[in-house]
Amino acid sequence: MVMETPEGDSAVMALRPGTVLYVPPRWAHRSVCTSRQADLVTLFVYPGHAGHDYGTIEQQGFRKLIIDTEIGIEIVDNPRWKPEA
Repeated sequence: MVMETPEGDSAVMALRPGTVLYVPPRWAHRSVCTSRQADLVTLFVYPGHAGHDYGTIEQQGFRKLIIDTEIGIEIVDNPRWKPEA
């Protein structure tokens, strides 16, 4: 799970079978399936007012990217992401 706040805090947390992951209020989040052998199946429960403004993410993406390389999964900075002026 890739997560970030409007202030620039970010985190990447592993999702594994049988785990519960808490996403704090105002943290944007996106699940990323890195398995080549299984589907990612999730259940999300949240109040409607706990959201994040996804406008910036829609324009330039998350600050961090999960990429699949020849040596495995890597977490890298998003080269398209630019701080707001």
